[in-house]
Amino acid sequence: MSRSIFRPFRLQDCDTGPSHIPRCCRLLEHFQHSSSPRRLFSNSLRTESGHNKWSTIKHTKFANDAVKNMMAMKHSRAIVAAAKIGGTDPDSNARLYNVLEAAKRASVTKKTIESALRRAAGLGSGDGKVVLENVTYEAIGPGSSAIVIEALTDNKARTVTSVRTCLTKQACQLGPALFFFDRKGVIRIIKRTVPEGSEGTPSVIDFDEIFEHAIEAGAEDIEKLEPDEEAEGIEAELPVYQILVDPVDTAKVAQEMKDSYGYDIKEMGIEYVPKNESTVQLTDSQGETMRKVVESLNEIGDVQDVYTNAK
Repeated sequence: MSRSIFRPFRLQDCDTGPSHIPRCCRLLEHFQHSSSPRRLFSNSLRTESGHNKWSTIKHTKFANDAVKNMMAMKHSRAIVAAAKIGGTDPDSNARLYNVLEAAKRASVTKKTIESALRRAAGLGSGDGKVVLENVTYEAIGPGSSAIVIEALTDNKARTVTSVRTCLTKQACQLGPALFFFDRKGVIRIIKRTVPEGSEGTPSVIDFDEIFEHAIEAGAEDIEKLEPDEEAEGIEAELPVYQILVDPVDTAKVAQEMKDSYGYDIKEMGIEYVPKNESTVQLTDSQGETMRKVVESLNEIGDVQDVYTNAK
């Protein structure tokens, strides 16, 4: 089989004409005066835009897939946590019903939802049982703020190692923090004044009226929050009201607010709520560090929720 051998170009290798000018030099002179553009002495492949569309979209696709996978994991963890607390029947478990509805709105696949319910029941993908445990970690964050991490895991050694690594990267550490929080039932509601799916501007609702309804339903306190930035349509303009209740009354109060007064339940659960006198005001740089800590902790598959008393 023949083989091409390449060696450096030498001027004396060129044929010469009667004027003793190398032929290659005469060719160059000819093309310099030519009107048509030409590419000379190029060994690169000429490709057209669109010959390989995958090369232009793969980075965007990978980023979108990562976001979808993270959202699916987040909803899956929420389903497992809700089912572990109140059972796998959404008709008798109001918290599970709401997280299932949220997962469906986020287009989480039926397979992912069913897999999460199996995990909550202690069933793996095979015939064996997987024992899941609820674990809570306490940490000291930037500016001496407090962080509480709740996780659901089948391997506590793996989970604590992942949590400690995330904290250490941002100069945080495990340490006592629970005494800065109260364990409360939390219900976040909205009140639609325009039918769902229709056009129109929602009217203003009197806070005193909502406060009265919540107290009658059994709430301990109520707070008005900003509209949900991730919501769409009319719901994006509706303020969210957060109701605090005794943990054992969470489902009862939520059902009362929905059935008796027509409120929509956006979220409900048992959470760690920072005590008023324990909140910590962070500087801009400390707040950026806290954001990174919370994001990295939420990327751990076993982590369910992260709470902080930082403002």
